[in-house]
Amino acid sequence: MLPLRLSEIAARVGGRLVGDADPVVTGAAALADAGPGDLGFVVDAARLPEAVASAAGALLIGPDMVVDKPAVRVEDPYRAFAAVLGSLAIPLERAFPPGVHPTAVIDPDADVAAAAAIGPYCVVGAGTVLAQGVRLGAHVVLGCDVRVGRDTLIHAQAVVREGCVLGARVVVHAGVVVGSDGFGYLPGPSGLAKVPQVGIVEVQDDVELGAGVTIDRATTGRTVIGAGTKLDNQVQIAHNVRVGSHCALSAQTGVAGSSTLGDGVVCGGQVGIADHVTIGDGAQIGAQSGVISDVAPGSRLFGTPVQDVKAAFRTYGAARRVPALLVRVRELEAKLAGLEARLTDAPRGAADDQES
Repeated sequence: MLPLRLSEIAARVGGRLVGDADPVVTGAAALADAGPGDLGFVVDAARLPEAVASAAGALLIGPDMVVDKPAVRVEDPYRAFAAVLGSLAIPLERAFPPGVHPTAVIDPDADVAAAAAIGPYCVVGAGTVLAQGVRLGAHVVLGCDVRVGRDTLIHAQAVVREGCVLGARVVVHAGVVVGSDGFGYLPGPSGLAKVPQVGIVEVQDDVELGAGVTIDRATTGRTVIGAGTKLDNQVQIAHNVRVGSHCALSAQTGVAGSSTLGDGVVCGGQVGIADHVTIGDGAQIGAQSGVISDVAPGSRLFGTPVQDVKAAFRTYGAARRVPALLVRVRELEAKLAGLEARLTDAPRGAADDQES
């Protein structure tokens, strides 16, 4: 899309051009990195001085903001900025050239749509179906009987194992593994005996899986990632977990087997969720929290084990005061010991006075 006149950008993002200047915009950047041809954005009015002082050639600003610089007023500057960023992405046709690379290995029994793009050294197993617009980066491996929906992108070195299903418009980043065996073993006299994992993984429409995400197949049935959910890098989803629609799980979150997350659940980084736990719709779990029991819908929790976020902050605040309180306790103990000593000595001194 770029370069564009600022007035053209205003029209595309539903904003209003401020002032008479109509510069050409050639890029978009954060304020600290912006140059004369770049478009920046301001969400907080407190940052207006920084924005004006920056080298940005133009700004996206809120409806009530005033700046001495070419600008476009919009209801949501960051959302408008995100729309502009979309025009800067490398075109799919360049990142995923059309056609089948000669080094790709496609089983004769696979059903690959004519418009699919398959990169170098990909492997597509028997019975696998790729819909229109599917694009595979280099070294992607799809096992047998996999189903991949329309316009799904699978980046380099991702693996989708046998029988698993990806919906439409799914984005799978590099190094993802979908469908590894669940962690199921039975202890016995000769050690741990493996429980066969014969289920699948179902990733529904519009899901995005960050780099290094791992999702285990179900023991029986399905491990499910609901429509529109986003998993950050290195998230681990265990067997038979069901994640609802439009959830957001930040990096290194782990969900143990057979737990259920409702719709719209948000987890900060490194959250740990125990097995067989149910988390209600819209719950928010703070970073590095540990969830060991069911969570009510709409809860805002933090800590290990989790508790209401306000109570958790009070607890952590009190913990920070403990060293000073210990010093105070030792001082009070010393004073108390002195008082006890004087009280103990007082009767003996009085008796001596009477004898004399």
